[in-house]
Amino acid sequence: MKKAKIVFWVIVLAFAAVIVYQNKIFFMAKQSLKLQLPLLEGYHTPELPHAVIFLVFFLAGFLIAYFFSLYERFKSKKTIKNLKAATASQLEELAALKSQLESLQRTSSGGSTESEAPRTEQTA
Repeated sequence: MKKAKIVFWVIVLAFAAVIVYQNKIFFMAKQSLKLQLPLLEGYHTPELPHAVIFLVFFLAGFLIAYFFSLYERFKSKKTIKNLKAATASQLEELAALKSQLESLQRTSSGGSTESEAPRTEQTA
């Protein structure tokens, strides 16, 4: 599976590289962005190549997605921690019950040999 994943990402990156290479003129063309709000003066960015603008917006989206997923990750870690604690307590309880069962079996087999009748198998 690891090799398939590596092959997949190599193909995706090669495809992206071909797209960028074949459209080099577009990606290297420079453009300025303008932000104009009603109460503020307009803001113009310096002229940047399209590739840089795409990269900035891609990284901004990546960071936004990362920070939105932090809550879920912390919640999952807390759930895993609680489940591990519950598992540990149940394993301790299981060990205690097994030891109690063994002690009961020892006392019943050691003290009541007279009550056990020899078993005979019936054949049909």
